[in-house]
Amino acid sequence: MFMKTFIFVLTFLVLSNLAIAKHFKLEGVIVGSNNEEKTIEVDSLYGERLSIKILPNTEIDMDNCGPFGSDKYGTFKDLKKDTYVEIKVYYPQGMQGDVLPVAKEIEIECHKPKAY
Repeated sequence: MFMKTFIFVLTFLVLSNLAIAKHFKLEGVIVGSNNEEKTIEVDSLYGERLSIKILPNTEIDMDNCGPFGSDKYGTFKDLKKDTYVEIKVYYPQGMQGDVLPVAKEIEIECHKPKAY
């Protein structure tokens, strides 16, 4: 009985970690964009550059960007170079090889203080 429970728990943990590993949060600065392919290139806080695919249903939240500091929703045009972003990213299921990660949600803070 103990062995069956142990194997079940171990299998559950491995499968849940695989599901979680396909999603991650990325923070960094936009260093470029491609309007035709709807991709942005982000220089992450972790020292690497990633190209991210933007879909029509990607939610772009712009905090403190509207009139009187109100929030608003953005479009691809609002993803400009040197903008600091926080992105919830996932890899499409079933895709193999060199597949670009896809942005599920992008957060931009317009009036965030900068160090310099």
